[in-house]
Amino acid sequence: ALVDEMRPRLSLVANPPGANMLRSFGHLMNQYSAAYYGYMWAEVLSADMFATCFEADPFDKDAGMRYRKLVLAPGGVGKISEHLARFLGRAPSQEAFLRSRGIV
Repeated sequence: ALVDEMRPRLSLVANPPGANMLRSFGHLMNQYSAAYYGYMWAEVLSADMFATCFEADPFDKDAGMRYRKLVLAPGGVGKISEHLARFLGRAPSQEAFLRSRGIV
């Protein structure tokens, strides 16, 4: 397969004997892309919370307790966007994430 020819040329890592990339990389054939999007969105939200509430002092006990009470304690009850808005004092933003990636 083309992927088996191109992978070693691009990655500079030889294919294992008898391996077929398309048969062994299941992420391409399932709903991993949706899960990956979820992971990235979690990074957006965590970057926002860190920049807003913890960047000045990552060990701020008051901020930690507010996070515990307003974000973690409700568990799966209610909308996370509402929990985050209460914690942040505003709607979540992607700005801190984009800055952390050097995009803005």
